[in-house]
Amino acid sequence: MRYSHSSMETFRNCPLQFKYKYIEKVDIPIKNNIEAFMGSMVHNTLEKLYTDLKYNKLLSLDEVLDYYNKSWTDNFSFDKVEIIREGYTEENYKSLGQDYLKNYYNTYKPFNQGKTIGLEMQVNISLYDKERQKTYDLIGYIDRLSLVSDNHIEIIDYKTNNSAKTQQEVDVDKQLALYSIAIKEKFPFVEKIDLCWFFLSAGIKQVSTRTVDDLEKLKQETIEIIREIEDSKQKNNFPGKPSALCDWCAFRSICPFKAHDVITKNLSENEYLKEEGVFLVDKYQEFTEKKKALLDEIDPEIEKVKEAIINYSKKNNLEKLFGKEKSLIVKEYSSFKIPEKKSKEREELEALLKENNFWPFVSDLSYIEISNLIKNGFFESSFKEKLLKYLKEEKINRLYLNKK
Repeated sequence: MRYSHSSMETFRNCPLQFKYKYIEKVDIPIKNNIEAFMGSMVHNTLEKLYTDLKYNKLLSLDEVLDYYNKSWTDNFSFDKVEIIREGYTEENYKSLGQDYLKNYYNTYKPFNQGKTIGLEMQVNISLYDKERQKTYDLIGYIDRLSLVSDNHIEIIDYKTNNSAKTQQEVDVDKQLALYSIAIKEKFPFVEKIDLCWFFLSAGIKQVSTRTVDDLEKLKQETIEIIREIEDSKQKNNFPGKPSALCDWCAFRSICPFKAHDVITKNLSENEYLKEEGVFLVDKYQEFTEKKKALLDEIDPEIEKVKEAIINYSKKNNLEKLFGKEKSLIVKEYSSFKIPEKKSKEREELEALLKENNFWPFVSDLSYIEISNLIKNGFFESSFKEKLLKYLKEEKINRLYLNKK
């Protein structure tokens, strides 16, 4: 199997989607979401612009937009493309792409920032896994490769999503960094390789570079994710991972987490209310809410009875009481109350424990943990005295209902 950045990201986001798409290659009618469709139309138009430039033909802005509009008209169909976000139309997305192209054209005309040496360029990468003695093959496509000078190349990626990545985000981006490995092998004379993202929605160009050590680390990280995929294939273990990305997944209609939602969305209101799954969920919700309301009502009464039981047992020096059918054991425990989080006392207590190398034993700093260690003589008496300055001893009562 040949891997790609896209397939590995799919696995990271949802192993089940990876299984449907790359293992089972499920043959279902798949609609493109309109964001992806608009992105592909913009990419195709920029590819046309730079292809013509290679032949010394500079398209005018009107020609660029005409090409985009014709491509849109020729390829758009609601049978093939769906709009996920409510309240937006085909025309909204189409005009968005036009704006991206206008801004890009007006910013970079006459497009002489470098010499284009690759468009939609395929790159191949081989990674050797010493531990498993296997070679993994990866494939990718570079939007545009630009020779800025004799020893300087830019790997360019166009992004049409609504938000731009920060410098910190592009500095750890894996996709173009992987491609740079292949470019360095293909053009060994190149001394500088810049990774460039054009975020067309914001009109921002972000640039990042990678050191040799960065790329070696990336190779190892990539091998590790491929190992995870290989292990999942061997075990046939591809769990679903529901997230906000589910609404854009092509396999919603067969996914166990989304299929019922897809089915019920297409029902009339009358059919929807009669659908068995909908009925059962609503009934479960109804009973759960009734249960909560009952508990909210009865909990204060239980606390009153509990307090009366504790007072009665103390007054009569009893630890076990008997009812008609059950007995009740009343236990009193000593515990230590810990200072509130972010309080000065809490910070001093944590510092004391760390200074004396006790932190690994109490890192959760729960009152049960501390109480048990004190009762069991874990701390020396001198340290215990220091500790107790921050702990307030209190009594806790527990009731245990048993058979008579």
